[in-house]
Amino acid sequence: MVKVAERKVYERVIRGRYRYRDVYTLLPVGSYKEYNYGDISVYTKGDDESFNAFMEKPYIVIQQNDQSLLITPKWTGIRAGWLVNQNESFYVYRVDRFALWAGLIPDELKDEFDLEAKFKTLRLEEGYLVGSEEELREAWKRYRPDLLRRERGKGIRVKTGRIVSLSLKLLKDGVIPWTSKPVKASWKWKADIQLRPYQREALEFWLRNGCMTLLFPFGGGKTFTAIAAISAVSDKTLIVVPSLTLVGQWVRALKKHLSGPRIGEYSGERKTEGDVIVATYQTALDKLARRKWRLLIFDEGHHYPAPSYSRLAFLDADYRLTLTGTPWREDGHSEYIYLLGGYPYGSDWNRLVKEGWIRKPPVYLHVTAAKLWTLKRLVQRLAAPLLVFCDTVALGKEAAKALGIPYVYGVHSVKKRLEMVEKHKRLIVSRVFDEGISLPELRTVIEYDMLFGSRRQEAQRAGRLLHSIYEGTEYHIIMAPEELEKYGKRLQSLYARDFEIKLVKEGA
Repeated sequence: MVKVAERKVYERVIRGRYRYRDVYTLLPVGSYKEYNYGDISVYTKGDDESFNAFMEKPYIVIQQNDQSLLITPKWTGIRAGWLVNQNESFYVYRVDRFALWAGLIPDELKDEFDLEAKFKTLRLEEGYLVGSEEELREAWKRYRPDLLRRERGKGIRVKTGRIVSLSLKLLKDGVIPWTSKPVKASWKWKADIQLRPYQREALEFWLRNGCMTLLFPFGGGKTFTAIAAISAVSDKTLIVVPSLTLVGQWVRALKKHLSGPRIGEYSGERKTEGDVIVATYQTALDKLARRKWRLLIFDEGHHYPAPSYSRLAFLDADYRLTLTGTPWREDGHSEYIYLLGGYPYGSDWNRLVKEGWIRKPPVYLHVTAAKLWTLKRLVQRLAAPLLVFCDTVALGKEAAKALGIPYVYGVHSVKKRLEMVEKHKRLIVSRVFDEGISLPELRTVIEYDMLFGSRRQEAQRAGRLLHSIYEGTEYHIIMAPEELEKYGKRLQSLYARDFEIKLVKEGA
């Protein structure tokens, strides 16, 4: 017999001095073994061997080529990788090598999955695949379409035009193709930033390797760590970003915190030279791709159009650094991110939570057909400063009229957006606020309209509150039932990072 035990706790005070708590479990008389999973206790008869065996491993792993499925009862709280399906009783997670690099697999489960790199020594160097003789023989068979010939003392020559193809295959096999190269630091340019302990550790990792994909959470200080890296190199640096908003943010941060270099900008019609240049990815490819750089920095490394990665990754530079808090792509090609930056670092978000650097807000999921009514009620009730995210311009304008608060979207300049944030405690904003604007004084975020099933966007929006200066922040999501059915996969990114999600069923 297996039963989830009900408990009753009574407190007794004897002669006003001694306080006792008596715990009663409503089970038949007998000897039981207790298993604890979070707030749940499960009791079984001590001689129930089949259940005891189940509790030793209360999940199943199904291997599928280069990924696995983990199926686990909901009540155990066991999770790893990306939540892809669920019913009333079970969760189904997809576990792959990129979930491992993103820090989404608990240490106690790592041995359950075949995620070890297929090769330990293989690297790309100046058009050659190099490594141990044994692994080169295996690579010759595995990657033959991309390889030209063996050359004694050099390795295997890669076919012209096949470097990107080979690099992506290596990444899928768990091999970072970039060769570690310790940074020759000069520190001529001075940064007025005091790095936190975990940021210093990240910088030291990068100084040892010369390449890194930094996975700190939103508010974890990826930009400050990158500015410290620029200070270390103190030489020609290109910072590539996906939007004009981020160009402005980087230029402001560099001028404020870094002394010594000239700060240039290549974006749209604006082109100014500098020792450090900030550029949108398209301008970088069109105007700056032929230059030699000491350091390449890619911000929001998950965000570039897929065809651009192959050209961006092989810009000529000694060192590289990629920044992203959402190391996955909706098209399934997460390997592109590491093609830009190299070795993953900083995936342990829970460490930053435990040390008090960031705080995860509770997430409230409101499922209702009356979305506008629910939004009005929440905006009236919840603490400001408050942002409402609404992707669709028509819906944003409708909500703004109904609530009597402004809607900020793509027609507004970056300067105007910042002015509106300063002026209004409650705003409705489009996806232009997903990235590139730091708002540490936010108390509340509400998601009213969204970009379909984008996990990245969901994580970005919840992440707005991770570095809030206030305690007691809240993140609210409003979905119609049909939206939850179609786009519920957005929530995978929150489940994967252990956000607490509470379902609120609203009336019609």
